[in-house]
Parts: sequence; C-alpha cells; structure tokens
Amino acid sequence: MTPVCQPATESFSAPPTRGLPVRAQIVLAACGCAGASAFLYAVDPNHHAVYPQCWLYNTTGIYCAGCGATRAVHALLHGRVLDALHDNVLFVSALPLLVFVIGSYVLTAWQNKAWPRKEIETRSMVRWGIGSAVMMLGFMALRNLPGWPFDWLKPLTS
Repeated sequence: MTPVCQPATESFSAPPTRGLPVRAQIVLAACGCAGASAFLYAVDPNHHAVYPQCWLYNTTGIYCAGCGATRAVHALLHGRVLDALHDNVLFVSALPLLVFVIGSYVLTAWQNKAWPRKEIETRSMVRWGIGSAVMMLGFMALRNLPGWPFDWLKPLTS
C-alpha cells in the first residue's frame, strides 16, 4: 500500500552540452520579465489598446477568470493594491504562491547549474488541475452575477 502523500523526487539533468547555460537562461528570462514589467508600468492598459483583448468578453460580454489580470499587475506595479484586488482578486491572491513556486524552482536551478526534474504523480496532477479548474470556473460564475456584492468582482473600467 502506497502512502497518500509522497514527497516529490527531485533529480537534476546534466548540464547542456549546447545552447545557453542555465544561469544565462535565468538572467535572460529575468531581463525579459523586467522589460515586460517596465512596459506594463509605463503603458496603462486602461488607456492604450496595445494589450491583447479577451475574446470571451468581446464576443459575449462575460468576464473570464483572467479578465483584469493585466490591469491588476499594472495597479500592483503602481502600489494600488485595492485596485488590483478589484480588477482580479483571484490572480492577485494566487500571485504570491506563483512567485514562491517559480522562485524556488529557479533558485534550485541557479544553485545546481541544472534544471531540476520534478517527478509528480499523475493522480496528484489531475487533482490539482481539477481543483484549479473548479476554482476558476466558480470565480468566473460569481463575477458575472448581477448586483452587490458580485459587482466588486468585476474588473474596474476607466
């Protein structure tokens, strides 16, 4: 009988023989993120149409679970946390977890000069996927209901 919760096994791939070293990949990715953040800081998504539009909202008028995420990041970069929460509370709530998971993975890769391979059980991955889908669909349903308090879940418009 296998235990319900097993720790993920971790191994490291051999350093690549061709292509960029892992640390160079991390630095380039960090520069790309910094550049994208600088652009998002400077160009307000509420006033410029350079950002991709949500096809679901444009065709049906229904807010998806991701609607307002770009505006939320813009608001966070400007220190307006309440506006960011109003734009997309689910995304802003998940952001610390995403930063932690990605950051720990990248830190491990930096220290070992190789990308770690994580062995994840299929059952665990399916459970996380279904749980995430249910959470996003529930959030999507709630933010499209009329009236108070559901109006607070709709993205801000300027």
